Amino acid sequence: MRNFYLLTMILNSIVISINAQNSTILTPEIAIDQYHNQNIEDPYRHLENLSNPEVKEWIESQSEIAQSFLNSIEKKQFLIDKQIELDTKNEFVISKLKVTHDEYHYYLKRLPTENVAKLYYRTSFEGEEHLLYDPISFKPLENKNYIINYFQPDWVNSKIAIGLTEKGKEISQIIILDIHTNQIFPEVLQNTWPSDVGGLQWLPDNSGFIYVHFPNATTNSQNFLLNTNSALHKIGELQEKDTTIFSKEFCKNLDIKEEDFPTTNIESRSNKYLIGKTTGANAYYNAYYLPINKIGATDWEPLFSKKELIKDYTIIGDSIIFKTSYNAPNFKIGITSIQNPNFKTARILVPENKDHILTDFAVTSEGLYYVTSKNSVQAKLFRHTSQQDEEIKLPKIYGTIEISSHGQSYPKLWITSKGWTTNSERHEYVNNVLTPKNIDNTSNSNILDNIIIEEIEVTGHDGQKIPLSIFYHKDMVKNGKNPVLMDGYGSYGIAMKPAMLIHRTLWILEGGVYAVAHVRGGGEKGEAWHKGGYKKTKPNTWKDFISCAEHLISNQYTSPKKLSILSGSAGGILIGRALTERPDLFASAIIEFGTINMLRFETHNNGANNTKEFGTVKDPEEFKALLEMDAYHHLKKNEKYPAVLLTAGLNDPRVPAWFSAKFMAKLQAYDVSNNPKLLLVDSDSGHGIDNTKIKTFERYANIIAFAFQQTGHPEYQFKTD
Repeated sequence: MRNFYLLTMILNSIVISINAQNSTILTPEIAIDQYHNQNIEDPYRHLENLSNPEVKEWIESQSEIAQSFLNSIEKKQFLIDKQIELDTKNEFVISKLKVTHDEYHYYLKRLPTENVAKLYYRTSFEGEEHLLYDPISFKPLENKNYIINYFQPDWVNSKIAIGLTEKGKEISQIIILDIHTNQIFPEVLQNTWPSDVGGLQWLPDNSGFIYVHFPNATTNSQNFLLNTNSALHKIGELQEKDTTIFSKEFCKNLDIKEEDFPTTNIESRSNKYLIGKTTGANAYYNAYYLPINKIGATDWEPLFSKKELIKDYTIIGDSIIFKTSYNAPNFKIGITSIQNPNFKTARILVPENKDHILTDFAVTSEGLYYVTSKNSVQAKLFRHTSQQDEEIKLPKIYGTIEISSHGQSYPKLWITSKGWTTNSERHEYVNNVLTPKNIDNTSNSNILDNIIIEEIEVTGHDGQKIPLSIFYHKDMVKNGKNPVLMDGYGSYGIAMKPAMLIHRTLWILEGGVYAVAHVRGGGEKGEAWHKGGYKKTKPNTWKDFISCAEHLISNQYTSPKKLSILSGSAGGILIGRALTERPDLFASAIIEFGTINMLRFETHNNGANNTKEFGTVKDPEEFKALLEMDAYHHLKKNEKYPAVLLTAGLNDPRVPAWFSAKFMAKLQAYDVSNNPKLLLVDSDSGHGIDNTKIKTFERYANIIAFAFQQTGHPEYQFKTD
């Protein structure tokens, strides 16, 4: 009897907390925008002002309610503890491995007892390990917990540049370390993002390096990501501003937009040319070249434009070997001159394969190697020869293969392979010999030995075949009662490639079925697949997802009351529109830092860059496409929506937290169901990148606990003691 009353009290408190959401909603303050003679009402525009005290108070109260709800779920703490247990099975975890041409190995290493990784190196694969830098020693301000998110050694292993960031901001400070004396140079470079934008290019003489500088200091600035520049820093110089060498302002004769990221590339110390690129939220870009000995000059020459559809390249003397989708949506490899380039009539080395996507290539002194993939889940490695290209057989079948080398002057090829249920494995290939070269000690345990993986294709709304990956325990029964968590992405031509992810593992271990929908907008079937979910064709992205959900239901994997959906970032379009188009189809939806108010994305500091992928409201046709993909504007009054968990980070440099705040406010106002609608905004994180170990474990525990709770898993209901 005591347990009955206790359970009743707990359930009542949860209901009261959920109902409190509606009582704390801010009063709508309707703003009206006119786009191409069409008026669009925005009732929660005022929530975009995150510094407004009332907005802050509302978001904080919503987060408290969400956190209380999640913490009341039985076994949530178990999920955190289980991740810690799995982590402790590894002696250590290695990440961001870099190997120089003379075999120095640099990497981040984290012990199970550590929350963040430290930087180490060894002079060869078998060499003795040396600790280079512990980020805990970087304390320019009190109570700051920094992590290393980037590093790049110079050409002779004398100095190394290290990027440091905190609270998920991604934006970094760069320090320079003497590798042999372990002394830190006096300068600290501010306002950089080398982990994601441009990296860092050491000059051939090691006197300095080129990096991308963001002149507007704060992520809250509207101009934060505009008018960036590639700057040259000379080691030991403490000047207020480094020398700009490539930017819109500096190179007035080039086609550089204010929203472009003007980045540079030096592939090897022997390269004769510096390559400048106008990159950003787009698969393709313009590129220019400049002789290395003329760095600082403005007479850049055109190399290729985005119309040539170049996805990747490598420089060989005065030639460029490139991968392109021009007249080849599955990609091909060609070669042309740098000084007299003609990409459209270039000599083709590897022609397009109509059945497989060409995903990667590398050149060594022993030849040209490339990787192909079927639906981005079945990969193969080949060596190009003058006769018939030969497949290089690996120890097992892998879903993902990535290759790298140090160029034409060096014989070694490095192969990194992954699968859905296997950790990364690394091999060296030279003189026709394949040798394991794993530094990482991450365990490939037998916990997933009994997992079945199905790779199928689902017929979409327009007849297209959509790849769908399904994972479940071998004893699963197709009775329509299994909790399913399905995710996807579908933007920028990015494919959902096989890799072992801890949240997927936990879901399956706890009795769930996991599914990955390879929807249009991604790159699973080449550039045509990307363009099939791009701007005006974007509805295919969520319609493909809905088709996959219907397949799982009609084939008795699950039912609408047992189906949860998950994605984040640009995947917010996918989940947001699937949710608003078919609210009857899902038990719950989880969107992390999602883009769910696309009409307003352009006003955010990362919006101008993303018009390349999604469109601009300034164009009447692209405005219609943006309105169609805007989940916020597709919420309907008096609709019964499934349970929803939205998460966001106040330090997110990519997607503003007000996307989630506005969507949740409107959802709570319009929804007439009793399903929970939770908003969890973290002031100490950003886009789910560059988090500490424990914060990552907590993030995954929230997702899994919520999805299991809403799909009726008996062990994930509210605590009773």
